[in-house]
Amino acid sequence: MVPTHAQTTVPDRFKQLDKNNDGTLTRNEVPDAAAFTAADTNKDGGVTVEEYRRYIARRSKAPAPAPVVATVPSAPAPVDGKPILKTLPDSDAVRDAAGTGQLFECVHLPGITDVREGMNGFALADLNRDGRPDLIATYSPPLSAGKSRLAVLINEGGFRFKRHEITLNGTKLTMADFGPAAQIPNLADFNGDGFLDILVSRSSSTSGGVNRRGIEPLGITFLLSDGAWDRFVDVSAKMGARNELGYNRQISIGDVNGDGWLDLAVGCDNIKNAHGGLPHSRLYVFKPKGANFGDGKFEDIGGTDLVPDFGGFYHDSAKDKAGPGISLRDLDNDGDLDLVQSYHVDVRQPLLSYWPGEYRQGVMCWKNLLRETGALRFEKITNNGLHCEARLKYNREKQLYEPASEARAPGLPYLSLADVDGDGLQDILGVGPDSDYWAPRVEHITGRFWKNVGSFRFEDRTKPAGFAPLNNTYGDWMAFFGEPQPARFQNWKPRVTFESQPGKTPEHPAKQFPYFADSMFADFDNDGALDVVVMNRSESAAARAMLFMGKGDGSFEVKPTTFSGLDSSGISAEASDLDSDGLLDLLFAADPDNSAGSQTISPERYESKIYWNTGEHGAKANHWLHLTFTGLQDAELIGAHIELTADGKTQHRWIHSNHSYKSGGALDAHFGLGQATSADVKVTLLSGKKKAFTTLAADKNHSLLFAAP
Repeated sequence: MVPTHAQTTVPDRFKQLDKNNDGTLTRNEVPDAAAFTAADTNKDGGVTVEEYRRYIARRSKAPAPAPVVATVPSAPAPVDGKPILKTLPDSDAVRDAAGTGQLFECVHLPGITDVREGMNGFALADLNRDGRPDLIATYSPPLSAGKSRLAVLINEGGFRFKRHEITLNGTKLTMADFGPAAQIPNLADFNGDGFLDILVSRSSSTSGGVNRRGIEPLGITFLLSDGAWDRFVDVSAKMGARNELGYNRQISIGDVNGDGWLDLAVGCDNIKNAHGGLPHSRLYVFKPKGANFGDGKFEDIGGTDLVPDFGGFYHDSAKDKAGPGISLRDLDNDGDLDLVQSYHVDVRQPLLSYWPGEYRQGVMCWKNLLRETGALRFEKITNNGLHCEARLKYNREKQLYEPASEARAPGLPYLSLADVDGDGLQDILGVGPDSDYWAPRVEHITGRFWKNVGSFRFEDRTKPAGFAPLNNTYGDWMAFFGEPQPARFQNWKPRVTFESQPGKTPEHPAKQFPYFADSMFADFDNDGALDVVVMNRSESAAARAMLFMGKGDGSFEVKPTTFSGLDSSGISAEASDLDSDGLLDLLFAADPDNSAGSQTISPERYESKIYWNTGEHGAKANHWLHLTFTGLQDAELIGAHIELTADGKTQHRWIHSNHSYKSGGALDAHFGLGQATSADVKVTLLSGKKKAFTTLAADKNHSLLFAAP
């Protein structure tokens, strides 16, 4: 019999909290006071296993998640052309965003913003090829033992989305029961039939390589289009890219060896005791067998000399690395896809069976030597301003993690890439948490910006670029937003509650850092300069996303909520023009079970958010272009360099489907033009083929037919 959630997850979490193993939780063992009070039903000062079970059951039942149905009604008609606004629970951020005049407004879209389930991952892509971005998402019920479902919502225009049932053949999976722990969708056309295929990453239920919960480890699910945009066949097993033992997170897609077939890079994390805490990142290269994609198979080259010190599965904490994000990008503009991944430490259960309890963190990058040598091989690049590596080692006597050497490196696992200064090179922004409770660090920062200076070299430009505020403490941010510190800050007393580091005393909450987990570059006001939104996934009603507006010179200015209107946050974000008005909107995914630990979660925290771009602050007056591409396969299109010139200014974009940590996007490009009314565009493929398009009229969606001369 497969163990139920009540039989497995609750006792496991109870044991994690029960540090003295006496079978009863005391107040000192439960970090959240409200949770302890609610669970201690007989008020005897202790919580038994049964009381804890009943408490978890009450949380999961009241109120019930929104029902899952085959279709949901379209959204209410907009009022005066504006979508219906969503009312959020009171907070300082919500009060700051009250009224009108903000760049973004939180809006209500039935079937998306009223679903009280964790959105594990999502993609915004034009699944039915009607020119509008649709939503493909995976969800899990609150406190589930890993059960997940797949949702497809078709964009009908004007902020109207309708649930659509897709057909899944060759599998026992259904949309309602999509198997355990489905994570992040990523879409591209692998077989060249003109329809998008769907990859969904998935975490394993194994621990230390052993399946302790009796749940079949499915690994990555590969749904290949089957003659229609909404019909798929499950080819996961035959394609050889499941990675069943990994905590699979982000997948980056691209043709790394130039053979015309798409390959896969898979980032893997190590949350709590998942898979023994040891990840298994992969670089899958497709090996064709004839012209039919379905006859070929993927082969992992991680752990080989073809990509040194990447991947492999050693079950050794001194060798393995945890990196949930991963990116295939042409960092040096030489016409092939390089590899970059950032690593961190997540050690909520460090006292596992594989010592020395040593963990690696930092940023690593590999240069693809395909153009230089004519053969696929990656070289690990060091001493280039981006690469950095340090190690933490557990000191049993002190019961804490200490640097293993003088080396210093940040633990910023979430990287976003964009050209912020118009020099035609992709720069990198890294964000991440810094918490001695579960994420010890060698270098205590939560954000860093690396400028690409060419020839595979980078420089730290965090402060000149305006990103220094990313390293503010909560106290600093509260002062910036004019938010009073809560009473619990004033009455705070240190308690040793670290699960991973009993020998360390917690910092005052005002000196702790936000839990940054994602960033998204886009031109939100269409002025021709990229902006960026940074997500704070801390499970607090006071958490809010940070908006940095580009100043046009490669630097940014953080804006208050009274300007941005971003009065909530989430675990990840994606920017897309959801209502076809030429302004990029935002979707924030809510997945509180992924961030909250053992604290009590209010039901509304499970609701994902959509932020409508109102066009305020001059955005309405600016012009724009939206570009899609036809006449070439996705294996050619992904990695393409798009140069747009308008009024003497050139901007750069690159075509990729993975834009952030837990979301995917369309293979398109959006440009703000400022006051320019037309633009010239040049498309350069990785192969070197080029195509120019001149005098494209502003404020239009252009489908560009690529036909190389």
